[in-house]
Amino acid sequence: MELRKDCFVSEIGHGILLKIEDICLDIINLTLKDEQPSLFYPRRLKWPSVMQGQGVRSTSAEIPMVQVEFKENKPKSVKKFATMLKILKIIYTLVQEGKYCTKRDIFYQYPDLYPCQAFIDRIIDDIASMLKVPRQELHILATSKGLVSGDLQFENSEGIFIDCQHTAIGVPIAPHSRDMQNLQTQAKFVLVVEKDATFQKLMSHQFCKKMKTCILITGKGYPDNGTLFLLQEIYARQRLPIFVLVDADPHGIEIMAVYKFGSKNQMFDQTLALPSVQWIGILPEEIKRCHIPDSTLCTLSPRHLQMCVHLKSRPYFQHDEYMQSQLDILIELKKKVEIQCLDAISSNYLSDVYLPRKLKDII
Repeated sequence: MELRKDCFVSEIGHGILLKIEDICLDIINLTLKDEQPSLFYPRRLKWPSVMQGQGVRSTSAEIPMVQVEFKENKPKSVKKFATMLKILKIIYTLVQEGKYCTKRDIFYQYPDLYPCQAFIDRIIDDIASMLKVPRQELHILATSKGLVSGDLQFENSEGIFIDCQHTAIGVPIAPHSRDMQNLQTQAKFVLVVEKDATFQKLMSHQFCKKMKTCILITGKGYPDNGTLFLLQEIYARQRLPIFVLVDADPHGIEIMAVYKFGSKNQMFDQTLALPSVQWIGILPEEIKRCHIPDSTLCTLSPRHLQMCVHLKSRPYFQHDEYMQSQLDILIELKKKVEIQCLDAISSNYLSDVYLPRKLKDII
């Protein structure tokens, strides 16, 4: 099979095409020999087998492999095998032609073939680990959900200049860096907030103008890759301090950890971790210090309490005394605080008091 050398394909892209061709040739050769073909990819590891340095990664060079066999007496394995080949074909075409699509595009092309969107997501992650490349290099993108506002300007893929200071609800963050080129900013810091509701509230209170120059971002919960790529690009170019504001609960803390350390599901892609990220709030130790009314606190469910215990054992928190103490506070109080609870003190408390006071001491 001859690799097409066209202008669309990057060096990494050529490597991906060669790997896919090798996989297909192995399958053809095994089939011609009347042998059962298989696909292999690294197994998703549990947290005890994962470590953290500059990002989440495996503790061992020898990662156990998953075998996906093509056997008639194993219909689930046959379905996964066929799906992986189908998506490998899609990836090959996209990389060769220099085009992109979203995971949802793939799902809706063949809705009867795939049981659900999550099935496709897992297959794409498995293929990225099988090919040993960052997921974005497969030219399959997650649907963007993040928003950005403040002192940030860029050009999209059509050369149109976008100024994020001129938006009422935030500029959608593109899923790929080609749609956010030539970044410019005079900002002094970046504030990432967990929820869209908090993002919109800060915008309505003109937080960025009050803080002179800053960039405001939300990933709307757990961040997508587009949001992580944008933060990586801003930090690489400007070395701006990045602060994360999340709920004082196990989900909020885990979201902060994804920004700082990356995701276990993408441990083969170290480019997504930002160890310099700082957790600015809401801190469990502030539940009493800020005199947040008890009526606004929510009780942690047994599942959330168990999640706190699991977070304490994560490699990136295991030897961090401060994080251990914050999680212990949640376990002891059996309460959580959402960002909007600060409204019980004052409707402007977050934008006029809480954040300015903290940022003044840091910047």
